[in-house]
Order: sequence, then C-alpha cells, then structure tokens
Amino acid sequence: MKRLTFIAISGVFITALVAISACGSRAKMETCKVVEIEDAEFEVEFGDVDVEGGEVEMVCGDKIVDVAWNEFRDQLKIDPGKFKNNLEAFKRQFTCMRDERSNKKEVFCNAPGSSDEFVVLNFSYDD
Repeated sequence: MKRLTFIAISGVFITALVAISACGSRAKMETCKVVEIEDAEFEVEFGDVDVEGGEVEMVCGDKIVDVAWNEFRDQLKIDPGKFKNNLEAFKRQFTCMRDERSNKKEVFCNAPGSSDEFVVLNFSYDD
C-alpha cells in the first residue's frame, strides 16, 4: 500500500512539475509602438563609408528596435517611405509584437484584414 501511495504522489508531483515548466516557457508578447520612420544614413570617415538603409524605430516593452524598410516592403507590402510625412497613417497599417522571452531579433506583425496571419520581421537593436 505504501508503494502505491508513493507512486501516486510521485505521479501527481511530476505532472505538476511538467505543467509549471510548460507555463514558464510560454511566450510573453509585448505590443510594439512606432516612434519614427528614419531615412537612410551615410556616414563617411577617413577610409570608411558606412551606409545604413531606412529604418522604422519601434519601442517593444523596454527594448528599442530598428526594422529595415525592406522588411516592411517584402513581408507586409508596405513602403515606409510613402508615410514619412504621416506617421499616424503609417501606424494604422499594421500591428507588431515581440516575444519578451525570446533572444531572437524578430517581431511578429500583421496588417489589418490579414485574418490574424502574422509575418516575421527581423530587427536590430537601436544604436
């Protein structure tokens, strides 16, 4: 009888441990907010030319991220350059979220009317 009780208690304990572990690894999504649409930058230093394409700066939780314009054009079919003078209209074109627990440099975005289909946009941290 003691052995049966031990097995039952062990089974309940292992099940609870697995459930707690599974809950701990769930994604914690943060909504991203667009801060600005940045033009391409050219930096020239002696012996070095640095060219950076246009980027969309967003705040996702406590992280500031930059998503290249080509990510928006390729994945969402939205050209940020067309919205340089109308940031509010640009913000209405899509919604983005970032998994706070992930180490991947990606945000998940969708456009209104895309029936909950999200695409992945790669980002870099703001420099």
